[in-house]
Amino acid sequence: MPRLPRPPGSSTLRPGAVALGRPDPGPDLNSPEGLIRAARDWLGAGDDQRARLALDRALALRPRAAEALLLRGLVDQRRGDLAAAAEWFRRAIRARKDFADAHLNLGSCLIGLGQTEEALRQFGRAVALAPGMALAHLNLAQALLDQGDLGRARSAIDRARALAPDALPILLARARILAAQEDYEAAGAAWEDCVARAPGDVLVLNDAANFLLEDNRVEDSLALYRRAVALAPTSQEVRKNLIRALMTTGALDEAEAEAVGWLGTQGEDPRFRRLLGDVLVRAGRFPEARSAYVAAWDALPEDDNIPLGLTATGKMKSGEALGDRILERWTAQGAAGVVSADIAYAAGKVLDDRQDYDGAFAAFAQANRLKAADHPFDADAHDRFVEAVSTVFTPALFERFAGLGSPSETPVLVVGLPRSGTTLVEQIIASHPQAAGAGELTHVSRFEHSLPWRVGEAGRRGYPACVAGLDGAILDRFTAHYLHELTRIGPKARRVVDKLPNNFLRLGLFALAFPKARIIHCRRDLVDTCLSLYFQSFAGGHEYRHDLVSLGRYARAYLAMMAHWRRVLPLPMLEVDYADVVADQEKASRTMLEFLGLAWDEVVLRFHKREATVATASRWQVRQPIYATSVARWRRYEQHLSPLLLSLEGKKPSKG
Repeated sequence: MPRLPRPPGSSTLRPGAVALGRPDPGPDLNSPEGLIRAARDWLGAGDDQRARLALDRALALRPRAAEALLLRGLVDQRRGDLAAAAEWFRRAIRARKDFADAHLNLGSCLIGLGQTEEALRQFGRAVALAPGMALAHLNLAQALLDQGDLGRARSAIDRARALAPDALPILLARARILAAQEDYEAAGAAWEDCVARAPGDVLVLNDAANFLLEDNRVEDSLALYRRAVALAPTSQEVRKNLIRALMTTGALDEAEAEAVGWLGTQGEDPRFRRLLGDVLVRAGRFPEARSAYVAAWDALPEDDNIPLGLTATGKMKSGEALGDRILERWTAQGAAGVVSADIAYAAGKVLDDRQDYDGAFAAFAQANRLKAADHPFDADAHDRFVEAVSTVFTPALFERFAGLGSPSETPVLVVGLPRSGTTLVEQIIASHPQAAGAGELTHVSRFEHSLPWRVGEAGRRGYPACVAGLDGAILDRFTAHYLHELTRIGPKARRVVDKLPNNFLRLGLFALAFPKARIIHCRRDLVDTCLSLYFQSFAGGHEYRHDLVSLGRYARAYLAMMAHWRRVLPLPMLEVDYADVVADQEKASRTMLEFLGLAWDEVVLRFHKREATVATASRWQVRQPIYATSVARWRRYEQHLSPLLLSLEGKKPSKG
């Protein structure tokens, strides 16, 4: 969810640690000192033009007046000319080398100019010169956060907080740093503190709600989004975030009402029309969704995410105007030498629908090259992680923790590689009257990521080594939170399916938390699965899929991980082959229901008619009856897949 930018001057702490007062009607405008004093007052009153004139006169009289140079930089900084402002601040530093305010403001300009390394040096210099200046520590912390240096960022923000414990900007930055460190319990408390201190601040409410939604605290997040909307009913971003949150939680009727209500009261807005399309796709109302997307695209033809959304509404066979329009845009961008990943993915989908397999592969390959540039994947690090998990989760570990965790049999984890049939399996089970589908919950992954902070000293070794520090109280807090969400989703369900595919990496941790739960492992032809991953545009993550060799290595690591769980996992696990479900849906469905202790009900054979939200990339497919066209699909693309096939065998492609 987008954070809302804080308007300039809205913070009690901001770049420019100069105290600006009110205008004094009687300064001496014939001396540099008087002109500087007057300029300071005029800046404080917002009269930048008069301040600039006074400062120019002061500098004409005294060119190396450090304070005048600083204030002159503030004038340019406030009007958005960061390059000019930075030069004024550099001149101020040359005039007075120990001028902490100038170092601080120069650092702020450099952040805006994208020169983070140099900005860090300037903030560090400001801190060294003025260790009691809270703003200097705050800016240093924020720059370190931007750099991903989270440990130093936390130290810097803690020093800022010690100097100004009630300053809201410091508390907000601290909450964001704690969340970035995956110290989710501390971050949650920090966000609650921010909301308590600023209950009427729309920006605080929005950003706190973003965190709470990511932390799976659904009711709390929606309450804050609604408060923010009530305070700022005409704010587009706040309303969009509320709608996206409602979509995430499956409240599609309310999400649709919010989008339609905005369009009815604020006038035609293509971005909300596009958002309405997203809501309708999740609800399975594909013709209406297509109409919404088309209206949005007509108004915003430069937004390539809209045609990408259109491809989720169904196939676009030869001769269909929308498909032609997508291909024309892709071709035009190619001729101009600037292609977006979104339009390349959309073109690939259209060409695949039209059975132009060479053209489709070229488009998908282009999309992945564009994505790979910004989303690198470290296959060696991932292999080491899988090996470490295998080393930690042993029969001896499970025996040591026997008796802990929740006795609940409600959770069912459906795992596997993405695009392996996990959504199909979830929808079949969730169609049963005594079951429910939760979609892709992040509770288990967030528990894994936050575990080093939860276990105290043992957490210094990171995950998975820190599992040794687990105790019953830590597990009980997690299981209570998780079961609360499952109960919200399926109040009367005996089984609730959580189908986040990459939970295959966390089955050991899940087994410690829920020793009586069930696991269903979805398998599909590995090459078909990898090809589908390569062709799919995900909202985030899955960096491994942008290169065929890395994709093959990730798939081999997955096989190794699952082989380990088969040897050591104390939970019952059912293996479900996608091809078997396609070949005989009833037989596969009976097997799954029997495994879960649910009586047979033929309603599960009509899963595609079920009215429920589907939030994954398979949302169009699962609204259709089961079809076999995706089995051995990779054969259509075989001539392009040598790097993947060799990687799956553990071989390196030839450099030629």
